[in-house]
Amino acid sequence: MKKLLITLFLFCLPILCSAANAITITEKNMGYVSVNTSATKEVVPDTASVYFSVETVAKDSKTAVNKNKEITAALILALKPILALDNSDSIQTRNFILKPNYAVDKSGKKTFQNYTTSNTIFVKTKNLDNVSKLIDTAVANNVTNVGQINFYIENEKQYTNELAKEAINKAKVIADLTANTLNQKVKGIKAISVNIYTNNQYAQNSPTLFASKASGGVKSSTPIEYGKIKLQANVNAEFYVK
Repeated sequence: MKKLLITLFLFCLPILCSAANAITITEKNMGYVSVNTSATKEVVPDTASVYFSVETVAKDSKTAVNKNKEITAALILALKPILALDNSDSIQTRNFILKPNYAVDKSGKKTFQNYTTSNTIFVKTKNLDNVSKLIDTAVANNVTNVGQINFYIENEKQYTNELAKEAINKAKVIADLTANTLNQKVKGIKAISVNIYTNNQYAQNSPTLFASKASGGVKSSTPIEYGKIKLQANVNAEFYVK
């Protein structure tokens, strides 16, 4: 009986040792590499928008409104043939305002002067070469101000999604290269952020500049340069390495 107990003990000893080793094995914490990179692309804008303002002044509100309606109606009628309204172009009336004007003397007394009526026409077009013609036509039809000219990409996502993927892949390549140089491998993503920026290289024209042209008359075509739009995707990423 004594011999049998000794044999069983010797048989169980390797198992106990093995279990003890399994419990004490711990995996080292993984380090990480931080990568900041970007991808850029220049794109020609595909859409233009511009605001035209008509202002009229009169002693009574009815006259101010009627004068404004007359000029605005003529303006819209002149602009429509230039636009592809049955396709993707559009023209809208925005921000119609009627306000009284007062003069204030030294004592602070207010004296009624007249009424000002303002009406804003918003135009969007896909034909960028028509912007100059739209401005010249508006000036010829007694527009008061022309401004907020924007050239942009109507559907940026088709470019920004590809740009984000390019920047992320670029970050992964840099992380792999860094890890391989240190005899390690990328094991996963710790954190990642992607930011998209748009830089329109075209400077907006000043509304007051066009207002002076409208009052003085313009014979030559208004020069317009829409340039390119720079899209940039910035990636900040941290990759686990081991």
